[in-house]
This record gives sequence, C-alpha cells and structure tokens, in this order.
Amino acid sequence: MAEAGLNLFAALDCAALPTAVADLMLAAGVPLADYRRLVLLGHGGRRLWAALQEWGMQTADPVDHYSLTITRHFIRDYLGDPPVCWLYPQTDYLVPLQQLGTLAGWSHPSPLGLGIHPEFGVWFAYRAAFLTTAVLPLWVEAVRPSPCATCTDKPCITTCPVGAVQFAHFDVDGCAHYRLRPHSPCADRCLARRACPFFPEHRYTLPQIQYHYRHSLGTLRDWYSGVMRDE
Repeated sequence: MAEAGLNLFAALDCAALPTAVADLMLAAGVPLADYRRLVLLGHGGRRLWAALQEWGMQTADPVDHYSLTITRHFIRDYLGDPPVCWLYPQTDYLVPLQQLGTLAGWSHPSPLGLGIHPEFGVWFAYRAAFLTTAVLPLWVEAVRPSPCATCTDKPCITTCPVGAVQFAHFDVDGCAHYRLRPHSPCADRCLARRACPFFPEHRYTLPQIQYHYRHSLGTLRDWYSGVMRDE
C-alpha cells in the first residue's frame, strides 16, 4: 500500500468511536453497528502522485479511481474479501474525515482550514474510508505535537493575499471569491499553503497542486453560480 502511495493507514474500533463522531455518522445513515472496524487510508507527500503517473490518468477522476482500485486489491488479497461498507470517496455518506484523521493521529488544526500532519505537514490527504467486519488490529499513529505550535512567523497568515487565513478561523467565502476572480494568483494553487515552512521535502509538485486546485476551482464555480441563481 505504501509503495502504491497510500502510506497512511488507520483501523478504528467502530464501537469505541467518540460519541460526537459516532453521532455525526449515525445521523448520516452510516451503519456503524453492523461492522467492527473503520479503516482510513490516506497519502502523505509525493509518492501517490508519482505512482499515479506510472499507472495512468485515463479515467474521469483518476485519483479516486486509483485509490479505490488499490484499496479493493488490499481488501481482496489481504483481508480475504470480507463485507465492507464504503464511506469515502464516491458515496452519499457525509463522513467527518478531519475528526477521523484526528483520532488516527494524522491531523491537528491549522490556520489554513486544513489539517496538519506531524510528519507530512499540510501535504497529506484522505483517499479512502470503509467499514469492515474483518477483525483487524486497532492501528493509529502515536499522538505527536502540532507543527503549528512551534511556528512563530505564521507565513501562511501573512502570505494569504486576501487575509482569508487567520489563526482563529479560515474565511472560506473570502478565499473562494478571491480564487474566482479573473487572473487570480490563487486559481490553481494556494500561496498560503505553499508558504508553510514545515516539511518542504513532502510538498506536492506544482503539476499535482495545479491538478487538485483546478478541480476545486471548478467545484467552487459551480457552487457559487448555483447560489447566485437561487438568490
């Protein structure tokens, strides 16, 4: 899995999830009581993108397609193909990924509105989540301090051209409207995210950054166009 780029793995006990997280999932219709483990998979750093280039990007959503293909092979070849319930991606479930990432030891809050990983910084992402009846050993990362706790200059805050990045909160609307401006320097990248000083060796390559941010820009454009039509 790690060689394929999915180098973050966690297995949580469905019956022992914190009440706040379990309630969110139950409200979304997730059948927690029918399964024993919640498995969370992600990637940190550049390996997944490199593996994806080798594998090919012919499908409409190559990142999700690749991640699901690798995960299905893992379920079939190493777990014995037990019953599973897919939670992410490409499902109708609204899953609290950031809260699950915190439980897995992957994530601390950051001014960017993204989680920050103790080893990969802001250069990690969630790629798949599923429930399974397999009795996997529980697996989470040891809790480590947030890199943000030792950051005095906070360049993510000072670099953001629209002031959307704040220590107390992230201004989603301010960021989105600035990105949607013609010729915005943030259209296909986040200047504030790239300014994060932690773990630059894991920073995504520019083509990877542009791929993800161009897709997110399209999503923002569709969303705000819909909001304006409704108004």
